Amino acid sequence: MSQALQVWKKLSIAPGGKWTFSKLICLKAPYFSSISPLFERLEPNYCEIKIKKKRAVENHLGTVHAIAMCNMAELSGGTMTDATVPATHR
Repeated sequence: MSQALQVWKKLSIAPGGKWTFSKLICLKAPYFSSISPLFERLEPNYCEIKIKKKRAVENHLGTVHAIAMCNMAELSGGTMTDATVPATHR
């Protein structure tokens, strides 16, 4: 089991644990803190992240910017892959 998945399993059940996990991931990969992600679910083959619609992630039209959504997709895809790939295949 990946280190990220181990930490998720411990923190996600604790009060404020999902928030804490999300902040820890952003410390490891600071670029993602620009979207303030919140991990909702992480398991092998599945990852769910939410971001709030706020000025920092909006475009000039007032909608969530495509790059913010790409950042969220990259974060969820990368974290899910990390949680899925066996340690013997790294």
